[in-house]
Amino acid sequence: MSTIERRGRRRPQKALHLTVGVTDSGLMKTLFRVLPIAALLAALFLLPAGSAPAASSSTCSSTFQVLHNDHIGNMSLPAGAYTVTVSGSLSCSSASTLFASFLQDYDGNLAYPWHANNAKLSFTSGNGPTGFSVKRASFPAPPSTPATPANPVACPAVFSNLQNDHIGTAQYPKGSYRLSLTSGGFTCLQASQLFAIFLDSPIDNLPSPWSTATISSNPATTRFANLSNGVGFQTTFISSSTGGGGHYPNDGTLCPSSFQVLHNDHIGSLYIPAGAYDLIDLAGSSLSCSQASQAFTNLLNYPNDRLPSGWVLNPSTATFTRGYNSPNGFRIKPTSGTI
Repeated sequence: MSTIERRGRRRPQKALHLTVGVTDSGLMKTLFRVLPIAALLAALFLLPAGSAPAASSSTCSSTFQVLHNDHIGNMSLPAGAYTVTVSGSLSCSSASTLFASFLQDYDGNLAYPWHANNAKLSFTSGNGPTGFSVKRASFPAPPSTPATPANPVACPAVFSNLQNDHIGTAQYPKGSYRLSLTSGGFTCLQASQLFAIFLDSPIDNLPSPWSTATISSNPATTRFANLSNGVGFQTTFISSSTGGGGHYPNDGTLCPSSFQVLHNDHIGSLYIPAGAYDLIDLAGSSLSCSQASQAFTNLLNYPNDRLPSGWVLNPSTATFTRGYNSPNGFRIKPTSGTI
């Protein structure tokens, strides 16, 4: 991954601001849009001690797709499919919502009363038993016969779409989907990444050189093909149940170049220590990655650490948008560690 350096005037290091900046609750996007995360956290925390069920655990039926190498604080989460196991009173859908929000968190410090065990890849509310853990899904080796459109090779992980959606004229109802490869030189992770990007894109038409065609209506099957190199995959609707799966990031696309902040800094109430940052271009934003990078530079260079007029900051996710409830903006996240 290449790096974009921010070169500007040096600012003195400052203590972390504890005041809350301008915050737009509408910008708190969660993966499933099933439960507002604050309400979910509160509901789990306020359960009376006597109402907690006996500790038990179960593995959710669908996997959660982490679409690029990521982290929660110091917990490393390489790209791939993860199984989610819940315990106590937590449902699979709530666990996946929490997992997505933890991945989206800016500073890597989970909201009280949640805490993480980096070694076990687990998350617990208070002293338990409510919580969940994640584990890289293990799959059998792919068959030696190359995939073709006539003989597609099914990916072992199930992809969950958490809301009714469409790509072009093709409808994708909420539910579980099986992804299958229709060519060699292509992986299931790449297919998951592209399917998520296509679903999240505000533009109806697929980006060139991709095309789509309906293969079957029962079960609903759509094929995607890259017309320039012949690689492709297809999706098949399995069930209206999502099984607690999903994908992340769900709120935009990771920009290909990291951004280097050269000195400890602030933007409004947000403390931004020196280091490398990922930029996520928000879904539906009119900003390109290069424009988001330039906007981030401008915000860092704005006088007196203030947030310029017209910009709105959500400090918990480090999301910057041009106006309240606007899709035009970007999100930042340290490439590693906590703040």
